[in-house]
Amino acid sequence: MEAVEFGARRTGAMLMAARTAAGMELADVARETRVPIRHLRALEADKHDDLPALPYAIGFVKSYARTVGLDSETMANQFRIETSKSAHVPTPLSLEPLDERRLPSLGLWVGSLVAIIVIIAGLSAWGAGAFDPALPAAPEMTASVMPAPSGPDPLVTAEPAGDVGVPATVPAIPAGTAAAATGPVVLTASRDVWVKIWDKASGETLKVGVLTAGESVTIPADRPGLTLWTGMAGALSVSVGGRALPPLGGPVETVRDVSLLPANLLARGAPPAGDGAPVVATDRSIAVPIATPPVVAPRPLTGASRSIATIPGN
Repeated sequence: MEAVEFGARRTGAMLMAARTAAGMELADVARETRVPIRHLRALEADKHDDLPALPYAIGFVKSYARTVGLDSETMANQFRIETSKSAHVPTPLSLEPLDERRLPSLGLWVGSLVAIIVIIAGLSAWGAGAFDPALPAAPEMTASVMPAPSGPDPLVTAEPAGDVGVPATVPAIPAGTAAAATGPVVLTASRDVWVKIWDKASGETLKVGVLTAGESVTIPADRPGLTLWTGMAGALSVSVGGRALPPLGGPVETVRDVSLLPANLLARGAPPAGDGAPVVATDRSIAVPIATPPVVAPRPLTGASRSIATIPGN
């Protein structure tokens, strides 16, 4: 047999001797074979019970033998003779028919199906708001028709002169201001917001990243081609020459390629053509008409009432 060629020594002793002759440590063998050191120690000590299943153990023996210069097949055959491990034999599948008494009854199947359908329908109705409490009905309003009076609008009453009734004037950006705009452009973040300020034509970037809340960036006046890209336009406050401008967009609106020239920014906030006059807001008091009660005709006087009415002094 192959084991006789190597003498009466067991597989573990032969592997250890070959490793020692090659001047290698167990760590060297483990590095070359990728076999854990604990399994290599079990091989050298012939502790086969500490090894994994037979196919894996034979693979470890072959790898160890090749690394230390021994014939892998010869060492594997000797290991098979020495070991008490056996190959795993799969358990045959049982092809016996199932006992019908162990199967769920037809009634249980039907009941389970109905319960599932009811649960799905209930969840769908709940998601659609079918179980939400009904909102109270709005009170019925009765409209009464009143004759249109002549003169000023009865629904608008003028406030008395003085500090209380002075119309409030909202200043608008005068026409032509955008063309003559001067002063630095300053962007200030009201909350953390990502921005990219760059020159799209040249590819040069002034700022890219997150502006923290309260942080400001001043646009250089000698960079006319700079544009803005941000995903939360409403989180940026824009000022030109110290004058605050309306937001460039909604709180979470994405704006891109917005020119940062002062004139262009003021033009974005300027009123449309023809609306150059200041916007005047007046306080209008609304008088709600009250329904007139029905007129009741006087009842005719009876005889007793007529005689009382004729008494002097009454």
